Order: sequence, then structure tokens, then C-alpha cells
Amino acid sequence: MNIHAPIQNIHVGNEPVTVRRVESAADRRAFLDLPFRAYGHLPAWRAPLRFERAAQIDPRRNPALAQMPHELLLAWRGAQAVGRIAVFINPAHLARHNDQTGHFGFLDTLQEDGETIAALMKAAEAWLRQRGMLRIAGPFNFSVNEECGLLVDGFDTPPVMMMLHGRPDYAPALEQAGYSKAMDMFAYMIRMDETFEPPPIASRLIEGFERDPRLRIRSLDSRNYENEINQILDIFDDAWSDNWGFVPFGKAEITHMAKELKPLISPDNLWIGLIDEEPACFALVLPDIFEAAEGLNGRLLPFGWVQFLHRLKIAGTKTARIPLAGMRRKFHKTRRGVQTMAATCSMTLAAQHARGVRNIEASWILETNTNLINIISLFDTPRYKTYRIYGKPL
Repeated sequence: MNIHAPIQNIHVGNEPVTVRRVESAADRRAFLDLPFRAYGHLPAWRAPLRFERAAQIDPRRNPALAQMPHELLLAWRGAQAVGRIAVFINPAHLARHNDQTGHFGFLDTLQEDGETIAALMKAAEAWLRQRGMLRIAGPFNFSVNEECGLLVDGFDTPPVMMMLHGRPDYAPALEQAGYSKAMDMFAYMIRMDETFEPPPIASRLIEGFERDPRLRIRSLDSRNYENEINQILDIFDDAWSDNWGFVPFGKAEITHMAKELKPLISPDNLWIGLIDEEPACFALVLPDIFEAAEGLNGRLLPFGWVQFLHRLKIAGTKTARIPLAGMRRKFHKTRRGVQTMAATCSMTLAAQHARGVRNIEASWILETNTNLINIISLFDTPRYKTYRIYGKPL
């Protein structure tokens, strides 16, 4: 597989748009900086941490990316970078689905410009065709287990950590280029008052949970942190294995994730529900790094790290996100399973409420994942954002 096949210049319309691979350090800086230039003026955008974004696109620091043939591409008009995209082949996806599908991600343009998107997509499609792929889908950054989905509804509210933002012009531009919806994913915002009480339906399930001595919940055992992370990801892989687009976490990914998340996780961030002493379900909640970094323009140096750590560790954030949750399949649609999951979610919310958190996003959830949507609905939670995966035959 020749991952260095040439990217040909693509000219669209009267003004030429040239798409070429990221090669130099200056190119890489332009790739990382483009979202800041594209969205920095939007009131709902939140700047990610620049060092974390740099690590994500560096195979030396991102073990998942190290296993993927990939290319980072920039669109240029003259000397100005006006758009970016990543194109890649995920071996774990192909091993699971055997569908000859390659992926794109990191799709951003400097302004509303369908010509630039058309040029970027044509370059990505050509790269995948040269490597034998029959279909393209995205956006994924770089996996279904990382940031993914094009925002199509909910532009007026800021994203939370590890969720994408964008502009309303992207979806029509992709559709004009021949892309169609493959799957929608929803985000729900749980808004809590100064007191927290689960809604009546959830309360009745929790009462049933409390009456059964063979059901219980426990928090993270920090002394066995790595084993705990392995355990919840084993539950997650089992819970989600039948879902659309599922790709299991690899060992290198798990090790990397455990290391990256450790500074953010305390015992009351992770709750595990047990049925007959078997770990059956879990909910993981993380503080919203975007809120902690607000106003820093993604930079922690020279002095931004002081403000960031104060907000994160001392003052605490008012917003958090549940990025991972699930229940083993054998307990799906069982009374004890639903009771345990409801109680686990309620404990997660109550613990965060006690820390001063008032808004918790549950995301993302596939539109077809009725089991989890039903659990979320117990807490009278509105859906407030929709993300979409697009696909196209090559």
C-alpha cells in the first residue's frame, strides 16, 4: 500500500484551489491553526488545547494513528491555507466490518466556500481509490471512538470536550458533492437545579434497585486504576458491539486513554453497577476542559496553565460530559439491568451535582441506540444537538 502516492492539484471554478499534503512544520502549524482562524469569531465556539490537538495528529504520540495509513491535506488559494481534511484507512474498522470503507475527518474551511470543500473531498476520494477503497465515510477524528460527526443542529450552543463544532454550510456542501446521511448521533444536555432529585420514573426504578440486596453501585477504585479502566472498556465493547460502526478499543488505545484521562478522573467520576457482584454497567463523567480553557485561545503557556488548573481542580467546572456509558448485552431489557443502569446514572449525576456541576452532556448516542436513549429519557433530558456521519460510494 503506497501511502505516499501523489496528490494532484484540483482546480474548481475561476479561482484555483490547490490541495496538497502536509509536509513541513509550517504546513502542520497551518493545519492545526485553521479552526482557530475559521471559528474564533463565533460566540459558540470553544478553543481546544493546542498541545492536545498537536498530539492527536502525531503518530509518535497517538498510538491509534500510528497504525493507520493516513494523509493530512491542506487546501490553498494562493499563499493562504483555506481548508483542511484528513483522509485515512482504519485497519481496525476494516477487520471488523470488511466493507472497504476509508474515512475522512478534520474537515474545516476558513469561510463558507463550497468550492474548497468540493476540492478537499475530491482529493480525499482520490487518495482512497488509489488504495483500493470502495466507499468513504466521515467525519471521524480518527475513529468512531474519538470525535466524530458533522454538527447539523445545535450551532447556537458551545461544544463540550471531545465534541466538534462547525458551520451550517458544511452539510449542504457535502450533499452537493454527492454525500448522503449514513447515521445521526444525538447529544442530550442534563440541566440540574440547585437541588438534585431524579424524576419520578427514574425514582421508581431506583427504589426497586434499593430493595434488591443483590444489586449495588460502587465508585472507582483508584488503587486499581488501570484494571478499572480495562473493566469498563470491556463492558463498553460488549454493550456497543452490535451498534452501527462499532470498532473495539485496541490495547494500545486503552493504555493511552488510561494515561490521558487519569488527571481528570477521581472516584466520583466513575460509577460501576453490579448485578450479583458482576460488573454490569458503568457511567464515566469528565469535567469540561473547554470550559476550563475558555478565553485562553488554546494556549497554556506562559501563564494560562495557572488559570486552567485553578478552574479545573479548585473552582471546578459547571459543565461536564458523559463520554462513555454502557451495560452488558445480557442485561439489556431486563428489569434488574434497567434498575441498575438508572441507579448508576442517578448516582453519577448526584455526585457531580455535589461538586457544583449543573450541566452534564450525555453524548454521543446513535439514533438507533434505543436502549440508551430510553435510559436518558428517564431523566427528562432534551436532545439539543445532532451530529451526522456522511458516506459516498467511490
